[in-house]
Amino acid sequence: MARMGIDYGTTNTVVVSCDRGRYPVVPHVAESSVGTLSRDIFPSLIVYDRAQGRCLYGTEAERALFLPDAYARCGVIRSLKSQLRHYMEGMRIGHDVVPGGLAVEDLLRGCLQALAESVRKSGCFAEREPLEVLITWPNNANGAQRYITRRCFKEAGFDVVGTLTEPAAAAIEFADRMAHGNRTEARRMTSTVAVFDLGGGTFDVSLVRIEGPSYTVLDTAGIEQLGGDDFDEVLARLFARRLRIDYDGLSSFQQALLLLQSRQLKESISSGTVRSLTLSAEEVGLGSAVCTVAVSTYFKELEPMLAPAIEKLQSLVGGHAAHEVGVDATSLTAIYLVGGTTKLPLVPRLIARQFPLVPLIMSDKPFTSTAMGAAIRSTEDIRTQDILARSFGVVRLMNHGAMEFFAPIFPAGMNLPDAGQSPVRREIIYSPHHNIGHLRYLECAAVDRTGWPSEGVRWWSDIYFPYDPALPVTAPCDRTLVFDRDDLMGTTVRETYTCDEDGVITVTVKRFCDGQSRTFEIFKA
Repeated sequence: MARMGIDYGTTNTVVVSCDRGRYPVVPHVAESSVGTLSRDIFPSLIVYDRAQGRCLYGTEAERALFLPDAYARCGVIRSLKSQLRHYMEGMRIGHDVVPGGLAVEDLLRGCLQALAESVRKSGCFAEREPLEVLITWPNNANGAQRYITRRCFKEAGFDVVGTLTEPAAAAIEFADRMAHGNRTEARRMTSTVAVFDLGGGTFDVSLVRIEGPSYTVLDTAGIEQLGGDDFDEVLARLFARRLRIDYDGLSSFQQALLLLQSRQLKESISSGTVRSLTLSAEEVGLGSAVCTVAVSTYFKELEPMLAPAIEKLQSLVGGHAAHEVGVDATSLTAIYLVGGTTKLPLVPRLIARQFPLVPLIMSDKPFTSTAMGAAIRSTEDIRTQDILARSFGVVRLMNHGAMEFFAPIFPAGMNLPDAGQSPVRREIIYSPHHNIGHLRYLECAAVDRTGWPSEGVRWWSDIYFPYDPALPVTAPCDRTLVFDRDDLMGTTVRETYTCDEDGVITVTVKRFCDGQSRTFEIFKA
């Protein structure tokens, strides 16, 4: 069996294989004008070729941007992973690329099929060998995002043997790194590490307790939209301003070229010797001018964007979970920087300013940490205990409908079941006061002092369930059909909620008068 760990990223995807106790990064081979290139990353880029009427993915998509007629024939869809946080069944994106847009499921499946083909072309695995994979996702990913990622990996031909949050995977790789690849030594390690994961589109920070082969996520926080993509756009806008170009008025293709050049220039800063960034407008088809942006100017723009991430880290290190295990800013083992964006020198500089006594640890390839940790987890007897990063609950009415309140059902911080265990289950039984139940579910990253969702709110579709036995449970309903029914108060309704090991939540509503029920999932009504 070909077993591997995969970190499907916003900007790039990394695959690490398992080879008899070693964990090499799987290379992705592509042809170019200078010959065959081999890279450790698979670009998470999608280009729609209007001439061919089809989507191109990864390295093929990247090459298409530099075809002689690319401006006329290519439309670009960037950062599909970031779009998944809004996923609903039937969702379409890229309306500016192709009339009517493209189905998110088709795009994700196509990207992962291209990834599978690239993995097979690497020569690391036998031609017909099953591709067993442990996949990762951001700790603050919502249930719909987890569901569609898991489903499309399977539909793309991967055999999904497990899932893991990105910070937990990075903690496993951290232990391996500290033990210099000696897995026996890694299994004896005891430490508490804060994983600071800043990738292409999302930010997660998690406090992880390592006790030999056991990895427990104690606390976690995140920002749904913060990463390298945002920093690329800041630089692209700085260049556009100096070129006297309206960035928002550019086509998706022109923006993609400008962002690609900005990303490459941004990545050059990691050497620590670059003081200014120079762009030739001709390289992106925007004239013949040349402009320069000082790195200090660029960092000044980024610093306020990074401040909330540093605050999240501070809240975890100084939080209740850290206190419970006797950890603070003076006794934390390390802050581990993972994700390609942490190579930007500004990131460790700001963290070190706030945590001068805590060791900062990062590798020369922080973008491989998550995939490598997942690969190790897929083959070794390692136990992970993860938590639900987002509260899930329902908005209910009180005071005869005069007020709304949020009733948490699965609170943030709840332990998720281990692999193979039964889902966590909650039940609520009541007598209805209406002919039709209007159930309004949501997930959120935080609540305010009044108990109302205040951060990272993600609503489900409105769900309607007929309490009246005269109506079939599948009857089409809307808000205009809901009215008071005191005569139904003698009947009984049960809501059953389950949360599986991946954090995917389902709701089953049953009326006992006739035994009819209906199950709802987070991504559709």
